[in-house]
Amino acid sequence: MNRAIRIILLVLAASLAGCQSKPRPSVDRFFDSDLAKRENDHALRLLDEGKLEEAESHLKRALEADVMYGPAHNNLGLVYFHQSKLYPAAWEFQSAIKLMPYQPEPRNNLGLVFEKAGKISSAAEAYEKARQMEPDNPEYLANLARARIRRGDRDLETKKLLEELVLKDSRPQWSQWARINLLRMGDPTSRPAPSTRPSP
Repeated sequence: MNRAIRIILLVLAASLAGCQSKPRPSVDRFFDSDLAKRENDHALRLLDEGKLEEAESHLKRALEADVMYGPAHNNLGLVYFHQSKLYPAAWEFQSAIKLMPYQPEPRNNLGLVFEKAGKISSAAEAYEKARQMEPDNPEYLANLARARIRRGDRDLETKKLLEELVLKDSRPQWSQWARINLLRMGDPTSRPAPSTRPSP
């Protein structure tokens, strides 16, 4: 091997070694959780004001900053739910569940999507999981009771849910609904009237 070729090979080997020894960029550099939180918090205020499109823009910016930020997925799901976009809403709630497995709210919200889509058994399962994680939350209790009543359940467990709802829920509409359905459960020929059932 002549000297010129040997020199070229040594230079190539040195340059390749240099490429391999450079540190790889940290994954953290690609996520800005602080920005994601700020955008999410801003979106929540807009959601409270009913400004869905503006909230959606901020939530999308939050996820561009940090796609792993679970609360933004949950809140974007709420935006889609209120816009009756059930499929993307379900997708966002499922993403939130994966990123925040110990938070009950996305499971409850997924139940709302199922219920609105007419998948009552799936809704009841989602509400049950949310309630198991936070048993004293009256919203999860009420949603589970409503789904079970809509499914036609008249068992002891459903009766206990309604009794608990009367005691725990401070919302008059829900307490009244629970009392009416407790009375109806005593009459096997009656069914809950849709007008008395609070909607999801």
